[in-house]
Amino acid sequence: SPVGPYPISPALADPGARLGNYTVSSTNGTLNVTAASLSVAANNAARTYGATNPAFSGTIAGIQNNDDITATYSTTATVASPVGPYPISPALADPGARLGNYTVSSTNGTLNVTAASLSVAANNAARTYGATNPVFSGTIAGIQNNDDITASYSTTATVSSPVGPYPITPALADPGVKLGNYTVSSTNGTLNVTAA
Repeated sequence: SPVGPYPISPALADPGARLGNYTVSSTNGTLNVTAASLSVAANNAARTYGATNPAFSGTIAGIQNNDDITATYSTTATVASPVGPYPISPALADPGARLGNYTVSSTNGTLNVTAASLSVAANNAARTYGATNPVFSGTIAGIQNNDDITASYSTTATVSSPVGPYPITPALADPGVKLGNYTVSSTNGTLNVTAA
């Protein structure tokens, strides 16, 4: 029976057939059926920046009478959402219209979007003493969501630098300010200046 008041009715048993000797007044009582407590809580989850959201889960406690109440869990975070915490919100489905019989408490979970790994490495190069530096190159791996992150490569060696090895250092350009979503590892290359 759903939430609400219900009469509690007295009924007299008279095996000795004595009720005829009485004037009977009967007063009902009231049974108040109050709302049951139902709680739904989303579990926490995590993923890296640029990845799709995992399947969210959670728990429901307090369902009575096998009522057909289920929960789904969602977040506002998308693959392009920056690093940070996002709420995972439960939503209840109630095809049998039973939620009116419950006092519902709902607890969000947290989706932690963590930094993706990005690596940049300069390629090695060589030239002779007195020559101009070649065009340096390298590789970037781990860019997500087509973020506009590019690399340039430079060295301290000039045309007058003596024979020897010189570091080729990567530098990242980030016009869209997306590097905060990455953990960056950078590897220098080597420019070998050889004898002319």
